[in-house]
Amino acid sequence: MNTDILPESGTAAQRSTSYARQQSVNSSVVTGTFLDRARAALARQRAICARPQEHVDRVFRDILGQADGTYFGKKHGLSAVRTLADWKKAVPVRCYPAFEPYIQKLLDGDTNVLTRSDPYAFLKTSGSSGKPKLIPTTRHWRNLYRGRALYAQWGLYFESIGYDRSHGAAVLDLSWERSASLKPVSDFASYAISQRPASVSSVDWSPPWYEEDWFQGVDDEDYKTGLYRKLRLLASSDVRIIVALNPSKIVGLAEQLAERSGDLIADLRRGTLAGAPCGGADPLLADRLAAVQRAGGGALRLADLWPNLSLVVSWNSASAALYRPWLEEVTPGVPKLPFSATGTEGIVTIPVDAHHAAGPLAVDLGLYEFVPVEGRDEDADLEPDVETVGYRDLEAGRTYNVVMSQANGLYRYDLGDRYTVVDRVGEVPRMEFAGRGGFGSSFTGEKLTEEDVHTAVRLALGDDWPFRPLFTCIPVWHTPPGYTLAIEWPDGLALAPERFAAQVEGQLQALNIEYAEKRRTERLTPLRVLAVPPGTFAAVDQRRQADGASPAQLKHYWVQRNGDVLRYFEEALRQ
Repeated sequence: MNTDILPESGTAAQRSTSYARQQSVNSSVVTGTFLDRARAALARQRAICARPQEHVDRVFRDILGQADGTYFGKKHGLSAVRTLADWKKAVPVRCYPAFEPYIQKLLDGDTNVLTRSDPYAFLKTSGSSGKPKLIPTTRHWRNLYRGRALYAQWGLYFESIGYDRSHGAAVLDLSWERSASLKPVSDFASYAISQRPASVSSVDWSPPWYEEDWFQGVDDEDYKTGLYRKLRLLASSDVRIIVALNPSKIVGLAEQLAERSGDLIADLRRGTLAGAPCGGADPLLADRLAAVQRAGGGALRLADLWPNLSLVVSWNSASAALYRPWLEEVTPGVPKLPFSATGTEGIVTIPVDAHHAAGPLAVDLGLYEFVPVEGRDEDADLEPDVETVGYRDLEAGRTYNVVMSQANGLYRYDLGDRYTVVDRVGEVPRMEFAGRGGFGSSFTGEKLTEEDVHTAVRLALGDDWPFRPLFTCIPVWHTPPGYTLAIEWPDGLALAPERFAAQVEGQLQALNIEYAEKRRTERLTPLRVLAVPPGTFAAVDQRRQADGASPAQLKHYWVQRNGDVLRYFEEALRQ
């Protein structure tokens, strides 16, 4: 197998019981050497903002160099490309399906297909219809771009709490964990970006907690148990920074602490975890937490466990922004900073200052082009010959589709993401993620599309319905959030709404691996079906128009853009 990444420490079976090994000292504390590296990376990123063009030019030359002589390069005549204008003429803008033939050639064992540095693994993410996308990852891309970029954002986090307070402090990193096992595709390792199993070199992102038990994934461990294990293994540590991609995970951590406060106190008193010895007893901490528990009415908070908690980091834009009040409730008064705008295909922005949600474009990590969203069909892909503009031409307040070229072989890739320009950091636009074109909803990273919902309902209906029903999926913000499927329900149908809801739920999980994961970890509630009489959709449209909605707003969506429309359906049922 083509999985020659650095070896794991121990077998999967050994790692599955890693929580039971003694951890009397937390070796994941931040060291001076690591801090120096992160601080230097942050300084470099800030300097790039002052003089970006030389880095843009370097990235362009490197991408051409990676494509030189490859199957893709020959097919597109890239040997004659000298300028960005040449590049745009030679390579059309395309979405992932157009790359699938190249990906398949790699999976079949061909080399020199997209890049001169061949992939050693594929990063897996959910496609627009739930079919996994496989993103090639090469050592060249990992070492020169992806790995080192993470040091810069962590430099900001340490700077924000003070480098002097960071040295010797502990970090709880929930943004990824080392996977306990690999799931190969063809002869390649394949895994989600949040489950990278090992570093590929000394310049890759390798934090001090890389070998820690709490950071290792455990086979067949459920979501809540995993969060509790991390709480227990770091309970006696001086955790000052908590970092996650989705804010829902930090909220889930806080909820686990509240729900299992008694278990944690007992485990600390006995020196156990899941009934096995773990790191020795800590009766002083157990007594302190028990006193706090009694005074506070029974539930511990994160600040009770870690009084020096000084920073919380997560995505904080688009749908994730809905978590701001909830996140503040579980970490009151603790400063918040954003994680980089990171996707499986590449990194778009890296935060370099205290802005709560946005960061400057990562001009040194890829070649970026932009298409204004105004006047475009939000559900349509970009045209292959669409006119694009560069970072210098972006205007504050406007929103753009992103076209991204990376040294991993995704050239002029229609990312599907939209970003709004906030202002500029030096000469580089500061951009905030605004959502995905054609996407219906994504509370916790599930990226539920209209095609997901339409296909799931169609498959669940089978032959039970004599006609195509009207339906729409409505995002419902709650703690945790979920979805309500409003559907016109014909009289006399033998199928019960509850059974139909379970069938649609099953189809959604089969179609969309991200939705399935969020349901498994209970970050989303089960789908609810709201069965309404025939004619309800027309009545709702009339009511909304009477309330001032324009005809464009009354366009039918399989997934609603927000949950406001739910009240119209519920009012229609009460009449």
